[in-house]
Amino acid sequence: TNTCLGQTWEEKVEKIDFLDVSKRKEEYTAEIPDQVQVLTAGVDVQDDRLEIEVVGWGLGEESWGIYYKQFIGSPGQNDVWEQLDRFLETEFSYADGEKIRILCTCIDTGGHYTQEAYQYIKPREFRRVFGIKGKGGDGVAFVSKPSRTNRMQISLFTLGVNTGKETILARLKIEEPGSMYMHFPSNVDRGYDEAYFKGLTSEVKTTVWEKGVKKTIWKVIGTKRNEPLDLRNYAYAALKIANPNLNKKYTVEATKKTTKVSKRRVLSKGVTL
Repeated sequence: TNTCLGQTWEEKVEKIDFLDVSKRKEEYTAEIPDQVQVLTAGVDVQDDRLEIEVVGWGLGEESWGIYYKQFIGSPGQNDVWEQLDRFLETEFSYADGEKIRILCTCIDTGGHYTQEAYQYIKPREFRRVFGIKGKGGDGVAFVSKPSRTNRMQISLFTLGVNTGKETILARLKIEEPGSMYMHFPSNVDRGYDEAYFKGLTSEVKTTVWEKGVKKTIWKVIGTKRNEPLDLRNYAYAALKIANPNLNKKYTVEATKKTTKVSKRRVLSKGVTL
C-alpha cells in the first residue's frame, strides 16, 4: 500500500475510551459486594514499588474491582514485601459481617527483581501465591501448566498475555451487568482514579505484517502506565489457576481448609502441588 501504490498506511487498531469505562463506577455499600464469591489478586513488580489489584468474581465471571494499591519501596528490600504480605492476609467484609480472604494471587516474576520475587513466593505457595511469566504471540494458551525448572523450583506459570488482554478488551465492551461484565467502585479509597482507567485502556490491539506474515501485537498509546491492564490480567490468571466453584462463597474459614490426598496438598479444584 505504501511502497508500491504510494498511499498512506494506517494500522487497524481497537481502542476503548477510558472515559467510557470510568463511567461504570458505582458506589459499593459494603467492602465486598454480596454477588462476589471469590477474591483473586495480581501483583506487578516495578523498580520502586509493588502494585496490586484485588478483584472479586461472581457467576459467569462477572467481576468487581475491589482495591488497587501501591506499596512504595525497592523490591530489593524486605519492607515492601512485608507490606504486601500483610495485605494478602487481610480479611475483607461483606455487608452482613461475613469475611473472605484472597483465594489466589499471581505475581509477575519478570523485570529486575526475579530472585526477590521467587524468594517471596516459594514459602507461600501453600497459600496459593504463585509466580507467573508473560509470553506474547498469537495462539499462546492463557495459562500453561507450571514449570519447576527455574532456579528456586517454584511453580512458575506461563501466561499468554495477548489472550488475556483480548479477553479484557472484549469484556470492557459489555455494557449491561451480568456474565463477564466488569464493575468498578466509585469509593475514593479504592484506588480507581483517572490514572487507573487510562492505564487499563492504555494498549491497543494492532494487526501488522512482518515479512509477509500477519501478526497481532499490543501497543501502548497515550499514558505509559499500563500496569492496571497487566494486573487485571494477572488477577484473571489467578482465577483460572484456582478454578473455584463460583456458586460458593469462600469465607475466611473456607479458605483455610485444604484436603490432603496421597501426601499432596490440593489447592481448590484447580491446582495440586
